[in-house]
Amino acid sequence: MDQQPELYSDSLKLPKTDPTRWRLFTNEKDGAEFWEYKDSAKASPKQSTYVKYLLNLSDLSEELPGLKNTKTARDSCYNGARYFQLLQAPESGVFPCQYKGPMFMTIGYIATCYIAKVPIPEHVKIELVRYIVNTAHPVDGGWGLHSVDKSTCLGTVLNYVSLRLLGLPADHEVCVRARRTLLKLGGAIGAPHWGKIWLALLNLYEWEGVNPAPPELWMLQYWVPIHPARWWVHTRAIYLPVGYLSSYEFQTELTPLLSEIRKEIYKNTNYDSIEFSKHRNTVCGIDLYYPHTKVLNMLNSAMVFYGSYLRPNWLLKKSNSYSYELIKKEITNTDYLCIAPVSMAFNAIVTLIEEGRDSVEFQKFLEKFKEVTFHGPQGMTVMGTNGVQVWDCAFFIQYYFVAGLAELPEFKEAITKSYLFLCRSQFDTECVEGSFRDKRKGAWPFSTKTQGYTVSDCTAEALKAIIMVKKSAVYKEVHDEISDARLYKAIDILLGLQNIGSFEYGSFSTYEKIKSPLMLEKLNPAEVFGNIMVEYPYVECTDSSVLGLTYFHQYYDYRSEEISKAIKLAVASIKNYQQEDGSWYGCWGVCFSYAGMFALEALNSVGEYYNNSKHVQKGCDFLVRRQRMDGGWSESIRSSETHTYIETEQSLVVQTAWVLIGLILAEYPDRNVIDKGINFLMSRQDKKTGKWCFEDIEGVFNHSCAIEYPSYRFLFPIKALGLYSKRYL
Repeated sequence: MDQQPELYSDSLKLPKTDPTRWRLFTNEKDGAEFWEYKDSAKASPKQSTYVKYLLNLSDLSEELPGLKNTKTARDSCYNGARYFQLLQAPESGVFPCQYKGPMFMTIGYIATCYIAKVPIPEHVKIELVRYIVNTAHPVDGGWGLHSVDKSTCLGTVLNYVSLRLLGLPADHEVCVRARRTLLKLGGAIGAPHWGKIWLALLNLYEWEGVNPAPPELWMLQYWVPIHPARWWVHTRAIYLPVGYLSSYEFQTELTPLLSEIRKEIYKNTNYDSIEFSKHRNTVCGIDLYYPHTKVLNMLNSAMVFYGSYLRPNWLLKKSNSYSYELIKKEITNTDYLCIAPVSMAFNAIVTLIEEGRDSVEFQKFLEKFKEVTFHGPQGMTVMGTNGVQVWDCAFFIQYYFVAGLAELPEFKEAITKSYLFLCRSQFDTECVEGSFRDKRKGAWPFSTKTQGYTVSDCTAEALKAIIMVKKSAVYKEVHDEISDARLYKAIDILLGLQNIGSFEYGSFSTYEKIKSPLMLEKLNPAEVFGNIMVEYPYVECTDSSVLGLTYFHQYYDYRSEEISKAIKLAVASIKNYQQEDGSWYGCWGVCFSYAGMFALEALNSVGEYYNNSKHVQKGCDFLVRRQRMDGGWSESIRSSETHTYIETEQSLVVQTAWVLIGLILAEYPDRNVIDKGINFLMSRQDKKTGKWCFEDIEGVFNHSCAIEYPSYRFLFPIKALGLYSKRYL
């Protein structure tokens, strides 16, 4: 069991549930995860091994007989692999974990329940409070955009309101500190756009002070470059229901509690005297990552005038009727999960308005919220998605093969279960016609099949993992679980995702090809995120796509010439995105270390190494120059925000593993550099159990929001140590 400092909630003696009564279940078919709180610790089924780990109730040492004395990198790799295997849910083959970090997700669940007058179960409410309290800034008591951020207006106001709605009184120490910080930041009037939307829905802000998102945009012809269906999938998924809600200016009824909160979150305690219309563009300076352009401000003013004086009522009704039809299609395509919890909550409120609280449709939303809330030692929170199931399983299979472990008998069962999960998770249906979604049959998602969205790198990495199993004689009894024809479908999707039109030629994006000019980013309304208006080219997605394509190309002749061309174009784009100093900027992990690893691995797959490629040389030299005295590497989320390599105070296991993987695959000639890094990884491993502990957040999205990938602290060290062992030992 990890020795943790006392949690803030415990020092305050806040209520907490009995951790021994929690059970986590995963759906055997699709890997969906959901928690239940039992009547007693002895209730059936007994608490699983991985739940004891997730809740920090055991170090699992009793489950690990026969570990090796850690004398070599091979021993360290083996012990780490033995430990990580214990964290698999045996019924589904996935690795459940708390995919947390963003501090603007939970408000959606809480607000939806409050607006619908649906009580949140007491055990859930207790743990939601604990998580919010335990992630408060230790100095000023506020909250940021993410859990390791400085206090911001958005994070502080949304989490303050959440605590008050969950029942924490205004005079509680946590609320007093947070309110003081919020008012120092200028009060709720400075909340960014998404914050203003949630406050308006809760009758804590007026819609006249929220920049518009007219639903009429969806009525445009698709060929129009600003049509919302050409936007990035997350952005359009959010602004579809927001357009509906804002145009109708929906607000929940004012309750005594909301009246109290109105007096607490503004510097001007006389709510009725606040001129909200003058604060559409008022954003706290600390929050403002991406300021409005003049073009956006002009368009917002024009749309406000249109909505107030020109919009015919019949057009509003027609637009919102069409919007709701699109929302219903999104619900069908994703089994109510929607693409992520933010849009899920907005869609749930629209469904509440249209269908009613007791409708089957709204009740299904309430049930699905269980899949996106996850419990941990700090409490319960709403995750970034409903999990990371496919992504983690693909890496688990690959890295155990790379490390020479997958064909050992003690790992066969776990590999088989994850392989079967990946086989079940491939999309076998298309989206509902008219939902502005590309073909998905043959692709893989990030989390679960029911979540419903194709992701390029997840498709490539899952494809590679499956081929590894299918080409291993040890696993011959499961080779036929997925046909070659289904792998061909994956290739069809992957090739179709490459940007080969007018935008960022040769690259891969996340969910779709780029469908509109990147200059559309000038209309970004969110203020706290960058690069959200359209799909962007991502070096990591391009790297993973190359890895999937090159691995498939080794074993199959299907569309051979097209694959060769796609690889060539993608590799050229990877080289093009390399910066002058040799680095690659990463958008989904922190940051230059993450992207550098993927880029060097992709170049390795086409035969480029330190001794024959100037791009590999520059990439390696950039990373080697940043090795620390203890042999490790360290990179902060601040790198992502500033686009400049910034270290943390200590070397980190995950970043060190990323760099080592890149250097080993690049065949970097100075082994001393690599030896020092390997010794650092081994020194940070717990000798008793083989595990590595959490050190710092590993992931990021939209340049500014950190998010945890808990499995990374195992997967990447195992890969690094395995590669080292095979090459040098």
